[in-house]
Amino acid sequence: MRVVEPRHFSHLKKEKQKKPKKMLLLLLLPVALAGLWYAWSNPPKFAREESKDPAAAVQPIDKEPLEDKPKAIRTFSGNDFKLLFQSLAHPNTQPFVNPPSITGNTAADARIRTIAEKRGYRLTSIPVSAIVRTDEATLNNDDLLQPLAYQGWIDLRAAAQKDAIPLFLYSGYRSPEFQRDLFLERLYDRGISVEQIARGTADKAVEDTLIITAVPGYSRHHSGYTADFKCEDGSPNFGASICFKWLNENNYARAKQFGWIPSYPAEVDLQGPEPEEWEYIWVGVRALSE
Repeated sequence: MRVVEPRHFSHLKKEKQKKPKKMLLLLLLPVALAGLWYAWSNPPKFAREESKDPAAAVQPIDKEPLEDKPKAIRTFSGNDFKLLFQSLAHPNTQPFVNPPSITGNTAADARIRTIAEKRGYRLTSIPVSAIVRTDEATLNNDDLLQPLAYQGWIDLRAAAQKDAIPLFLYSGYRSPEFQRDLFLERLYDRGISVEQIARGTADKAVEDTLIITAVPGYSRHHSGYTADFKCEDGSPNFGASICFKWLNENNYARAKQFGWIPSYPAEVDLQGPEPEEWEYIWVGVRALSE
């Protein structure tokens, strides 16, 4: 026989069930309040540190973002350096869309560019906004560098000075006009004319000039990330200097430590000029890390 609880007694059982719950809530309330007070008065350590300087997590625009764990610097072949440069898009630069004029003669300029590109020269890039002037007193009209490259130079120079290496900056940013004057001076010193270039009878003179000099629009100095170094140790050329030995040692370990790589390394074909031991380009340490 099923027992049915009378309706008028059912509320008494419900009241009995509520009393233990109320008592449990009254017991837990002080504990909860104490926990809230402790959490409010003892915020996590990282939260307090970040709140002191909200800008600390934002990296300055003129510095590379810091890595949580430093990575090993890679070992590169000459061709690896070339491929790395070709894969980069430097900040604050834009590529040339139209190549700058060289001689002012359309046919002659087209001939020069064709020969240059067969050697491996490629149109480069130019700064979008202002770059910084260096503190090198010996430079003239090419004493500018991109901020990142300039800091890389300052750090490299400091390391060289610490090791008593007389390393100096010889050339930085070059405008297309600067490069045009340099190229034409060396080209015309070979005794040829614009008409000969246009007719294709001065190709050898053009080729010989391109061994050592880029045409305007094709120089890596246009970007502001490339620098020529010199060494004041009395050596007949940079490749024979203690500066080059210091930079080149252990796969350019010291240069790479501050983000620099050889711009035209040895044993690499079709890169433009012949290898230039004195020219380096800043790519940043992160691009060189494994």
